[in-house]
Amino acid sequence: MKNTFFLIAFLLVICAAGYSQVETIIPSDKPKLVVGIVVEQMRQDYIERFWDNFGTKGFKKLAINGTYCQDANFNYSLTQTAPGYATIVTGSEPSEHGIVSNFWFNPLTGRKETCIEDIRYKPVGDKNAKGNYSPKNIFSTTFSDEAKLFNRGNSKIISISLNPEGAIISGGFTADAAYWFDQETGNWVSSAYYMNSLPTWVDTVNKKKMPDEYLLRKWSPMLPIEQYNEVLPDSSIYEFGIDGVYKVFPYIYTDITKTIQGYELLTMIPEGNTHTTDMAIAALYNENLGMDDNTDFLFINYTVSENIGKLYGPQSIEVQDLFLRLDADLGHLIEVIEETVGKNNVLIYLTSNHGVCETPQYLIDNKMPAGTFKQHYILALLKSYLKAVYGEGDWILDYSNNQIFLNKILIEDSQIPLAEFQERVISFIINSTGISNAISSNQFQNIIFRQGMPEKMQNSFSQKRSGDIMISLKAGWIEDVPYATDHNSGYKYDTNVPLIWYGWKVKKQNIFREINMTDIAPTISMILGTPAPPATTGNSLQDVFNNR
Repeated sequence: MKNTFFLIAFLLVICAAGYSQVETIIPSDKPKLVVGIVVEQMRQDYIERFWDNFGTKGFKKLAINGTYCQDANFNYSLTQTAPGYATIVTGSEPSEHGIVSNFWFNPLTGRKETCIEDIRYKPVGDKNAKGNYSPKNIFSTTFSDEAKLFNRGNSKIISISLNPEGAIISGGFTADAAYWFDQETGNWVSSAYYMNSLPTWVDTVNKKKMPDEYLLRKWSPMLPIEQYNEVLPDSSIYEFGIDGVYKVFPYIYTDITKTIQGYELLTMIPEGNTHTTDMAIAALYNENLGMDDNTDFLFINYTVSENIGKLYGPQSIEVQDLFLRLDADLGHLIEVIEETVGKNNVLIYLTSNHGVCETPQYLIDNKMPAGTFKQHYILALLKSYLKAVYGEGDWILDYSNNQIFLNKILIEDSQIPLAEFQERVISFIINSTGISNAISSNQFQNIIFRQGMPEKMQNSFSQKRSGDIMISLKAGWIEDVPYATDHNSGYKYDTNVPLIWYGWKVKKQNIFREINMTDIAPTISMILGTPAPPATTGNSLQDVFNNR
């Protein structure tokens, strides 16, 4: 009898353990945590090109065990940093969400304004930090804003990035906190828009002074140099390098900081990504993200790839090595998230805010069409032409972001029809070397373009913030900039980025059809059962998930 009792007790324990295990592998009704990871300036082809040298816990784990969308694209022409972030979280084109570029010229003030500046709010964390920022310039709410509103404020939203644009725009209007790295102080800081003082845990992170320790290190290739067969040699002539001087391994940080002041160097080296990862993990633990039934949001934006990509180009060992090291950081991040929240309770998406052009000179040397657009030279010629036609006067107020801003007051006072003036400017510049399209604001407001580059240009146009004439350069062309290459076009190398879904009810599959990056926001709203952002033009990707 006693043996029977112990046998029954033993079986009950086994059954209870088995039942508990089944419970842990069943996904929750909706994700307890959504993690949005954006790797700046990550071309779609990087995953395939660097695949063999990736580990098993980062990019490969996401791509193999999740849904990998291999033809995800932005559908606008000014593929800059800030518009990409805004498109991802609002589900709309720049023409709708209003973040048409990183900054814009304001004809009323005669100055350029950054897309996040807001003098009403002071920096938090250090009085000397840069932090007069808020999300006020976004025209639409984001998917996390809508979810927080739906949950009566019970969702928590934390956004982290080395640059403030990524942190603020990703976090939206209702973020509990957006943190960015201040290059002067070396601290994580925020804005009074979110808080009056930094939480204790952020102060603790800052007091560790990890940036000081990082800048005592050096950057050497992670692999033997001969194994970097997917890119050009370290001695490549197509690289600009850090400060235009440092172009080959190893990079001794203490040597470089003699000329680059403050903590700016951390935004150009792999340790910047590690610092971002550590901050994200600290937020996960200290903010108890994903610990209740109200979905929380953690936005993690890796920005070093933007700076390294511009300085060295996509064919450099520096870019490949940076992504191999980021792969390790991602592996650590994913492991911590799964241990803390659970794979079946978290939804992760990984993507980028834009790609990048091959270094123009490299294309030219391989007999491919490319070039550098001398915008200052063309602008000088245009000014001379307009003076010859219309007489003396400052007819052009500014040129920036592939746009010409005309002096509308002078044009009106001179009784010249604005549309006529715009067309005369277009007729002059369209034959300039490197320009493929030039469209006026009058045309954007009166014609709906349905395809090709004109459609992408129109999706980057805002009546409130865009110039009078927008141009598009030919494929392979970039403006004359003080680094190796750039982005800011509607061509495939700038618009096509990776998009991987992983975790909560996500299928293991590859999707090869074309997907617009506006589809991310409504997809997340769909699985959360919350309203999509009001300006959303994208479609929900229902085939990413198993049936609910």
